[in-house]
Amino acid sequence: MTTTPATPVDGPFRITVEPIPTGVTLDVEHFVQHVVHDVLDKLLTDQYADRLDALHEPQPRDPHAIERPGDLPFESLVADLVAEVSTRMPVYGLQALALAGRIEQLAAPVVAGLRAAEGGAAA
Repeated sequence: MTTTPATPVDGPFRITVEPIPTGVTLDVEHFVQHVVHDVLDKLLTDQYADRLDALHEPQPRDPHAIERPGDLPFESLVADLVAEVSTRMPVYGLQALALAGRIEQLAAPVVAGLRAAEGGAAA
């Protein structure tokens, strides 16, 4: 695959950049697929499968106890899974510059419009 203005990054994870009225969106579907795959792989292990099963059968909890997020089964499982999978998406070489350029190209008119509106409102 080759890069295009709308898809300035074609690997290792494709990133598509599209304009929206207030800036841009980055579509990182391929990276999310990779992360979901890794999460499901982890959930299939005994370490995480047991914890996932425990969420289906919640234990009674003291309603007066003050619990930190790390004490809560769901939040604790989420934090542990996030720690296990990659949260960094590599963008290499010229593709990094193409991504930055595309974001700047699409966001610059929006920012200019916001600045003009702020200037007009202050006048």
